[in-house]
Amino acid sequence: MRWIRFLLKFVFICNVCFIIGEILRITAYNHDWDAVLMHVLVLGVGIAFPLNLVVSLLIALLLLLKKIDWKSLPPWVYLLNLAILIVQLYITF
Repeated sequence: MRWIRFLLKFVFICNVCFIIGEILRITAYNHDWDAVLMHVLVLGVGIAFPLNLVVSLLIALLLLLKKIDWKSLPPWVYLLNLAILIVQLYITF
């Protein structure tokens, strides 16, 4: 189940990029970091929402079917991803 822990952490990184992208969308910045920001926006805007949705549903399904338990994954990362998923759903729709 190492791949689930990896996906969970990768989705968390994408969600952090999503939050950075939303903050930058609200505020004005001076375009000094455009090369780095391009990668942050791709992870945050393009990948974060669909991947977060798929991984959250997959982990919820595996937890319900008792294929994995809370000890095999970091629960705070999963719960934080779920909270960010709710924010993403609110912003998207």
